[in-house]
Amino acid sequence: MSLIYFQGLNCYSACMVNAAVFTGADYRKVFANLWSETDFTYDQVHHLYLSRRMPKNLASMEVSMEFINCCSEWEIKEKIYKMPMGQLMIVGMDAFFIPWVPFYQTMHSFHYFIARKDSKTLFSCFDPTYDKHDLEITEEHLISYASDICRIDKSVKKPFAADIRQEAQKILDTHPETQEKLLAQIMECSYGKQKNGELLAKYIDALINNRYLYLHYLQTMPLSGEKNDQYFRKEFFHKWAAVKHGLYKASLSKDNQVLIREVYSYCKELITEELSIAREIALHEIVI
Repeated sequence: MSLIYFQGLNCYSACMVNAAVFTGADYRKVFANLWSETDFTYDQVHHLYLSRRMPKNLASMEVSMEFINCCSEWEIKEKIYKMPMGQLMIVGMDAFFIPWVPFYQTMHSFHYFIARKDSKTLFSCFDPTYDKHDLEITEEHLISYASDICRIDKSVKKPFAADIRQEAQKILDTHPETQEKLLAQIMECSYGKQKNGELLAKYIDALINNRYLYLHYLQTMPLSGEKNDQYFRKEFFHKWAAVKHGLYKASLSKDNQVLIREVYSYCKELITEELSIAREIALHEIVI
């Protein structure tokens, strides 16, 4: 079995994508509208931003997700005991308790993997991050240490239209406001609010990941007359990384005005560049 993992996918997103593949969904369409996404969910437990659109896109592609309350050991036991054989789940667990990861019994770090119920006492496990699929974990171990469980099922398919031109138009419509907000938030980090830089850097990281995922989708769609890789080149991502790392660095110092001005300039250039890319894509003859 070949598991899917590439740049832009964190362990949680990788598990969602692979679970979708296991149900027979075309995972590529899940990324079709991530470029224009700006309203993320902030995970208070793991301190990172997550896509709101990806789960909604999966739901429209016959992938149903049910989250189990892991704060209640009684509820976990009841839900797992009632699951049919072959049931798929996305499981979040402290890596300290996951036998196949490098941090096992050495370091605490949250990690996600896919589990499938194979018997009353045993689950087969798949880990896209480490490309491992010949894994097992006991039901007792899972119930004892799981901190997050999402049951995955096949559901009724809903209409889902992926339109490259439409996504480019959304960028053209919303990016001016996005630029105004981002630049204002960057400048705030130089006026006694340097600690805001860390949170903003995590938000920028979510934007970067979405762009990697959108590029992956775009590369699967033939564009007549041009190569797909003309958009979102390596230099483009290097600039976004410079914005992210600059904000992290700025969050550590009150005397950060020069650095913040550099970050501000890079971010402004990137938004302008993205608007230019969106105009090209919107005008291009696209063959799907």
